[in-house]
Amino acid sequence: MDIRAWAALSIFVGVIAAIASGKVKSTTATLLGASVMALSGLLSGDQIVVAIDHNTVGLLVGMMIVVGILSKCGVFQYIAVKAVKVTGGRGRLILWSISFITVILSAFLDNVTTILLVTPVVLSLCDLIGLKPLPFLMVESFASTIGGTGTLIGDPPNMIIGSIAGLSFNDFIGVMTPVALVVWAAVTLYMERRYRAELSAVDAEATARLNQVDESKLITDRRLMTKALIVISFVLAAFVLQKQIGVEPSVSALTAAAVLLIITGIDDAAIIRDEVGWTTIIYFVSLFVMGGGLRATGVITAIAHGIASLFSDSPLLMALGILWVSGIACIFINSAAFAAIFVYVVAEIASATGMPATPLYWALALGACLGGNGSYLGAAANAVMADLAVKNNVGISFGYFMKIGLRVVLISLSISSAAVYVICKLS
Repeated sequence: MDIRAWAALSIFVGVIAAIASGKVKSTTATLLGASVMALSGLLSGDQIVVAIDHNTVGLLVGMMIVVGILSKCGVFQYIAVKAVKVTGGRGRLILWSISFITVILSAFLDNVTTILLVTPVVLSLCDLIGLKPLPFLMVESFASTIGGTGTLIGDPPNMIIGSIAGLSFNDFIGVMTPVALVVWAAVTLYMERRYRAELSAVDAEATARLNQVDESKLITDRRLMTKALIVISFVLAAFVLQKQIGVEPSVSALTAAAVLLIITGIDDAAIIRDEVGWTTIIYFVSLFVMGGGLRATGVITAIAHGIASLFSDSPLLMALGILWVSGIACIFINSAAFAAIFVYVVAEIASATGMPATPLYWALALGACLGGNGSYLGAAANAVMADLAVKNNVGISFGYFMKIGLRVVLISLSISSAAVYVICKLS
């Protein structure tokens, strides 16, 4: 690598170190890194425009608006309470119920939104029936990441990988969803056994209080809910039929957002201002620019050739290597940041070795998404859950979360290894 490549790599490593230190916000760090790369001439203005994956950005913005509108009517809270009431107040069934609702919601909502919607419900219900909220908050956090792993729109790493690799919504449903469901069941079972003592302390009086909750009152606007659900059903159909109709997911999501803003008459300026996570959008745009700098200076090629030299004779070992490297790295590095850079490394590896690229992309998606459950650093949803817990007098330290999270990651990557083996054999 020449001096320009070392400069680009140094900037990127500096950004990751700043984020990991916790002293600099991730958006600030990545924006500064992208700016330094651009100002230092490591990539041109044209290269900056090309580096930004507009499909991922459009998909994020569109889904944020759609979910933001739907969340106004209380339907997600209704679903969560209804599911818990079905359990009859039994602790273990409540754990499975919360885990199931979270994994389903996070397959279609971003993980942070899922946590923000479900956590208040979990805390309120635990207070009502006298259960310690810790097991439920932990399983909810893990399930949000696992659920997001299963679909194209559930987790930003999947959006990035799907867009760059040309993988459709249906491709993710066919490959990632079955793996995510097996991982979810195994992790929830582990959590049930880990907290079995805490889950057994529910009395008849608590169950009676739970049954008195009127979940129908949680739906604040039925007309809005109906309109939003109809539009969302159409956008999901567009995702499923992507290859047949030739419409990118970003276009479908942005169209759905525009239609909802028109037919609901809701304050569009307020929705766009409050529901779109602009700091998240800037974060991703900055990551794409830095990724462009790493590609333009040859860093990506150098890393890819180094990895390719280790496993060039075995596509299976290469895929497993990508899975475990990604999974371990994303315990300490934000999974979206890792995926935004490493997806190009995978593309270069496939080009250099002649290996089928698709199994390598699946390995990256599984590792990047599931590795995030190892700590607060890998997945933003984990940090948000912990912050909400502390505000409600439920302490979850970094060390405690990581102690449980590492076991969850080990379970997840072990199951994913078997899945990668099958994927490689079928490719």
